[in-house]
Amino acid sequence: GHFAAVSDALADAAAAALAGPDAPAGAVVDVGAGTGHHLAAVLDRLPERRGIALDISKHALRAAARAHPRAAAVGCDAWGGLPLRDGAAAVALSVFAPRDPAELARVVAPGGALVVATPEPGHLAEAVAALGMLTVPERKRERVAGQLDGAFAPAAGVSVRASLELDRTALGQIVAMGPSARHLEPAEIDRRVAALGEPFTVTLAVAVAAYRRRGEALRGRP
Repeated sequence: GHFAAVSDALADAAAAALAGPDAPAGAVVDVGAGTGHHLAAVLDRLPERRGIALDISKHALRAAARAHPRAAAVGCDAWGGLPLRDGAAAVALSVFAPRDPAELARVVAPGGALVVATPEPGHLAEAVAALGMLTVPERKRERVAGQLDGAFAPAAGVSVRASLELDRTALGQIVAMGPSARHLEPAEIDRRVAALGEPFTVTLAVAVAAYRRRGEALRGRP
């Protein structure tokens, strides 16, 4: 439940993007869905929509397939082409995940939306300082908008901030689910976390931004 505020912001953004009579048909597609936790929250807010969780991890997909009764899970590499027809998504989600702007533009229907969650500077800052984790680059939100410019127009955005009180288990899990885990051995993460007191207070700082799909649908790969 530590990231519940992020799930709520994603659901708010998706619901706002699909409000009104001109909302396109299609699924809610979470690219890099992990266990499907955030996708399930969005589907709870959109009872008329079905969801598709895309991820490269078989372990995550097993959880995502059970995350919501209206969700399916499909394995794929987000950089290698998405196994969806053109314009299949009314809304695509990208939560701390890789983004291929061309593929996202292909699968999101014209008039649909892309909702992106990215860490802001200061996200988990206390853990970054104590554990030697990777820092968030400055102006990350602006860089994401630049990558998407052309096919997507910025529509709305919010900053989600909260103070989290974590025990050592939760702190270790947050480190393990982020990019720092690729640079630290699990035993080293455990050693550093064990040296800290608990509860350990960290700052949650996440940007949730919605982008409207411009223009006509793009043709898929042959």
